[in-house]
Amino acid sequence: MGKVVAVLAGLSMMLTGVGTAYADDAAGDAAVSQSQTATADAQAAQAQADAAKADQNAKQSAKTPAPANVDPQVKAAPKAQAKAAASDSAKISGVVAPSTALKYGADYDHVDESAAFKVTLTGLTPGKAYGVKSSMNAFNGLPAIGQTTWTYGYTDPVFTASASTQTIDVFYRGSVKPSSTVQFALVAGDKVNVDNWGNKSLNGTVINTYGGVNVKVLDVTGSNLVTLDSQSVEDIGVHTVGLKGHYTIDPKIAGSVAKVCYSTTVTRVFKVNGTFDADIVGSIAYNGRYVWDCVTGAISDDDDPEIDNLFKVNDLITLAAGASGSQTMTGQWFSHGFTITAKDGKPIPASGDIENVVPGLLANTKYGNWGYSSADMGAQELIYDTAKSQTTQPDPASLMYSGIVLTFDDGSQLVPVASSYRPEVQPNALKTVSDFTTKAATNGPVASDDLTDANKNGVEGADGNKANAGSVYRLYIDSLKESATCKALVEKGSYCYWTGYIYSTPKQLASPDGKSSAVRVDKDGKAYVEFNIPADTVNGDHKIALYDSDGKLLGWTPVTVAEGQEPTPQPEKPSAEDVAALQSAIKDAESKKQADYTAESWAPFAAALKSAQDVAAKSDATKAEVTAATAKLAEASSNLVKAGSTTPTKPEKPTKPTTPTKPNKDNNKNQQKLPITGSSVLVIAFVAIALVAAGVSVVVYRRRNA
Repeated sequence: MGKVVAVLAGLSMMLTGVGTAYADDAAGDAAVSQSQTATADAQAAQAQADAAKADQNAKQSAKTPAPANVDPQVKAAPKAQAKAAASDSAKISGVVAPSTALKYGADYDHVDESAAFKVTLTGLTPGKAYGVKSSMNAFNGLPAIGQTTWTYGYTDPVFTASASTQTIDVFYRGSVKPSSTVQFALVAGDKVNVDNWGNKSLNGTVINTYGGVNVKVLDVTGSNLVTLDSQSVEDIGVHTVGLKGHYTIDPKIAGSVAKVCYSTTVTRVFKVNGTFDADIVGSIAYNGRYVWDCVTGAISDDDDPEIDNLFKVNDLITLAAGASGSQTMTGQWFSHGFTITAKDGKPIPASGDIENVVPGLLANTKYGNWGYSSADMGAQELIYDTAKSQTTQPDPASLMYSGIVLTFDDGSQLVPVASSYRPEVQPNALKTVSDFTTKAATNGPVASDDLTDANKNGVEGADGNKANAGSVYRLYIDSLKESATCKALVEKGSYCYWTGYIYSTPKQLASPDGKSSAVRVDKDGKAYVEFNIPADTVNGDHKIALYDSDGKLLGWTPVTVAEGQEPTPQPEKPSAEDVAALQSAIKDAESKKQADYTAESWAPFAAALKSAQDVAAKSDATKAEVTAATAKLAEASSNLVKAGSTTPTKPEKPTKPTTPTKPNKDNNKNQQKLPITGSSVLVIAFVAIALVAAGVSVVVYRRRNA
């Protein structure tokens, strides 16, 4: 399978303006290589625009033909010019018609040699200017011999003779419905005119005509010759989306089809900045929703070392207008197509499924259709209207659609258009793509602790690494090895598109360019990115880290933020003793068996245990959470009731010992006055015994110490 990429300039992509296009060729045909960039030469773009405009005007004129035998470009030749022409012996001596049919309504910008009429000229004067006109490209027939006429290189070849006999290729352009017989006229003039864009023309006199050449004609102007019956989003990746469609080709033209291309165009606006510039944006021309033809500006990814750069973020206004002004529009604009080709003598299926995997999308980004109202709006009109709105909202508009492009056996094409200007060009062969969001990059923002001195990589914050909340902050990135590639892209009108995160807890930062920041270069040649510091950022020290479109960490820098919110008081952390107490309570609770207790008392106990375990598992549990969980578990444990009992298993509290009262004189007196009873005698006896024991103790003590 061969891959083909295209960079489109001006109106070369079927009047859709500048963009980038990519095509896959399923048959593995040799890829067409054309070295163009998004900032393609304006003169070439204008030439293509003029040619396309002439083609469009021609088709419009075909609907309302001029009165018969009237051609404003044909006049009677001045006598001197007529005399010179009469003396010229040059003539058309033979014409060989192509074997393929002329396809009225097809685009003939990319036809091959098989579509050419081989016109042999003899008697030419070397160094003299000539042109060959044909009735198949003329709206009102050919001028007669002796009449002057203008001949334009787009429809009729104009050249300076290099030999007396030459064979010239003349191609049908699809704008005029030809008859089955084609006539030719040879025009001679003084010189070939070339305008600023390389277009050739000749003002001369008809000196010879050639009779009829029989041809086959195939009308491909019907509105349903090819249809895109269905389209679905099948597979979404980080940078790709898989589309699946089903097409149908009318049997009357199916036999002439050599290729079927499933072409998708992406126009995605991320952010608009600045004031509408009528002088710049007003020059954007638009003519409806055209499908990329899978050929214009195509280059092979095998031949282009910068293939990955073709899908970068661009200033869409510069692309569409061919010039930059005070207003910018950050976004993507490119096309991608997948082609199936007839091979081994087998025809293209007249109906079938076809797939297109569109690359070049940004990670974690929404694509689809929003921000416009017209059903036939094309990329250029979307850019113009969005610029004119001067919206400040991020992601204001997106346009993504697909179409089926047919390439016939002679290289001519049937390219669908949804436009009020050309409603006859297969509008049912186009469909918009349903909205979808690409997957996030596999590499995500790293943890704050992983941002070390080893991976700072020299990123520098502006203003001494000090930023204000609610403002745009700039980071300089010349130290990064990736910055050289990004600087080179800026010179081509494209950008690297990097993401920023602010720490400690990583939070993605928006930028003036949308969700990420384009890498730009300041007047001193230093590369930088810019991000919006949220107004609610907490004052103090932070880190800002940069990541590429694949989520790879590029570098980071410390930043001190002011004019934001004051830090929120942090809750008290538990002490080691608090944690140990909770763990001990959990261990004790886990040793209990449910079968030993009633169901009514076990349920709140089990809930308290689960809650305590959850708190113990938290790495950021507060002191209040830990102590509360410990107390609740202890209470639930004390409320457990043994199975078969109705009394909670609360531990008995020890009773405090009573404090003996001190004897006093009054009490002794009262005791002396008590009557002698058995009780008092017993007391006295105990006292006596105690005294004797005490005395013995004293005696023994004294004896031992004698």
